[in-house]
Amino acid sequence: SSDLRTLALVRIAAMVRLTLELLQQAPQSLNPAKQRQLLLRGFKIPTIENLGGSNDAYECIDLCDNDLIKLGNFPPLKRLGTILLMNNRISRIASDCFDPLPNLVSVILTGNKLEKLADLEPLTRLKKLERLSLLENPVTKVKHYRPYMINKCSKNLRILDFNRIKDKERKAAGLLFAGERGKKLLEEIAPPRVAGKELTDARASEAAKAGPSPEVIERIKKAIAEAETIEEVTRLERALKSGVLPEDLKLDKPDRKSVV
Repeated sequence: SSDLRTLALVRIAAMVRLTLELLQQAPQSLNPAKQRQLLLRGFKIPTIENLGGSNDAYECIDLCDNDLIKLGNFPPLKRLGTILLMNNRISRIASDCFDPLPNLVSVILTGNKLEKLADLEPLTRLKKLERLSLLENPVTKVKHYRPYMINKCSKNLRILDFNRIKDKERKAAGLLFAGERGKKLLEEIAPPRVAGKELTDARASEAAKAGPSPEVIERIKKAIAEAETIEEVTRLERALKSGVLPEDLKLDKPDRKSVV
């Protein structure tokens, strides 16, 4: 338990906000596709913010190996064609996530935590998307995952999980989800999210956009240091990432240790 507390505190110290200063200092290069790219890999960034400071100067942004949990809050970036998001902890995508990114053709989400087909709905609305990878996400194990994505995404999607989509696959996917039987299958494998949960997630997202305040970080660090179980440390670390202070740590709550 003490080792886990230490690890959690180290993670807090390692978190880097995506600031204008970081954008200015981040490496830039030309990738093999001759795209100008901004390298924001490996900073343990917890949330997307301030990317408007890039002045829409890049065709590719590399955000691999960070600590992103929910994907969203992008500014208008019309030049952006490729976004690399490997090895984060993304489990949700905001419904309007890609609206400001109309020219995305390649999205790499390998090694994240997306679990449900309904979570992928924002991706299916990308009209110019050609290449998509969701390898090493739990959602790829869901029944009919591949035909679902082939059927739901634009016909511009040519490569899914680094495998080219064949014409016979596209036809088979269309037949699988055709008619009333197909409609029932869609409802079974990709039920819509509950509205109440969406509202809760939206509030958490707003807090995450601003990032945790110094006061919140200090309160959670103290609580982690005093935690007595692994479950408690995990809960507090999750709260830190969301930027939402747990109810039992708020100012108007009595000190937990004073409660008999």
